[in-house]
Amino acid sequence: MNAQVGPFLTRYNQVQVNVTWEGHSRQFRAFWKNRIMAPPKAPISDEDCNQIIRILDRNGKGNTKASEAVARAMVPQGAWQRMLNELHTNKVLGLAVDRVLTETDTESKAAAIDEVYALNAGQKNYLTGSSGNAIGAMLAAYEPTMNLSMISLNDRRALINFLGLELPFEWDSASTGTRIAYTNGIIMAAALEIGLPKSARTLTAFFYEPPVKALWREQQHTVKLPDRSVSVSVPTIPEEDEAPATEALADEVRESMQIQALLAKIGAKMGFRIWLPRNDRTRVLKAWVPQPGQLLDHLPLAFDSTTIATIEQIDVLWLDRRSIVRAFEVEHTTSIYSGLLRMADLVALQPNIKVKLHIVAGVERREKVLREIQRPVFSLLEGCALRDLCTYLSYDLVREIGELPHLEHLSEGVLSKYEEWAEGSAEAY
Repeated sequence: MNAQVGPFLTRYNQVQVNVTWEGHSRQFRAFWKNRIMAPPKAPISDEDCNQIIRILDRNGKGNTKASEAVARAMVPQGAWQRMLNELHTNKVLGLAVDRVLTETDTESKAAAIDEVYALNAGQKNYLTGSSGNAIGAMLAAYEPTMNLSMISLNDRRALINFLGLELPFEWDSASTGTRIAYTNGIIMAAALEIGLPKSARTLTAFFYEPPVKALWREQQHTVKLPDRSVSVSVPTIPEEDEAPATEALADEVRESMQIQALLAKIGAKMGFRIWLPRNDRTRVLKAWVPQPGQLLDHLPLAFDSTTIATIEQIDVLWLDRRSIVRAFEVEHTTSIYSGLLRMADLVALQPNIKVKLHIVAGVERREKVLREIQRPVFSLLEGCALRDLCTYLSYDLVREIGELPHLEHLSEGVLSKYEEWAEGSAEAY
């Protein structure tokens, strides 16, 4: 990795990037002081929010590949808008986040982050996700030279493991605040030792350089097959135990059924016929009442019986005449495997199939879904790697799609604006 530093600094325009981020930081700080922390007389407009979201999130509306944004935070545009307005109107929560941004002592910053997580417990507003993306993005926008743009705690842990850095705490038992606050300084100190400048933005850009990232992030390996070479991803950090309590699991099952029903409703509004597994129909039809002819009783497909039996178990299918247009697996389980295995079975049985596949899950499982799609077992499928066919959609993005006006006049291609491809896929950038 040390050998990569010199060439990187030669081609990286640090001076220009720093000028850009000085401007971004001033804009974010002014917005925070004059809008978020101001008396809540009126909601902050979507356009005013969007100007800041473009700084916080590479996927923010209006950004391009050349835009300088903190990172791909994977927070929907509407969720960012609602979050910023909630921080504006909920002064207790807003002041707690303000303490996170302004605190300079590491221990105090960790405590401030934990306070935000406690105040926001149980809220599904993306502010306090397990990976720390939203808080990390705001920290980096507030002070980009001192706060890493590596906002994902999973990425920080993978890099720390690769570099062999010691932590002053036990990762599995540490709070989110401790993980965010302390890893920031630990990674920056390690970067200085290998010759990188004391700029969080610059060193983050270095670690995400493709040849450098390939060294530490989920260990990319090239597998040579008789007819091609395939790059696969092998996870390097253990999965955390995310198993919810029985009551919480029941809530998640109910939510997944609501999303399954919403996907059926969206597809039907767009003019597609819908397939639902027979075992799910009673529950899903409590939330979606199809019009005559919208819900199929039998799949009109010319596949063998094994393929048909596999396809029949997929959570939601959109069909146009005798062709599957989109296939959705709604995942509420911790492992994510059942939906991916079903999609992989379909691709294995029909290597030339070109159906667009989607794993739909809560945002807290987004990184796990994208990791699992890149596993060797899914990357070495005959005909096409699963990651070149299958994308991730969050529950919230499905809800946003469901709220789009005039769905009956939109095509299924609108999903391309919301889906996310795994790294290394033919469509990812």
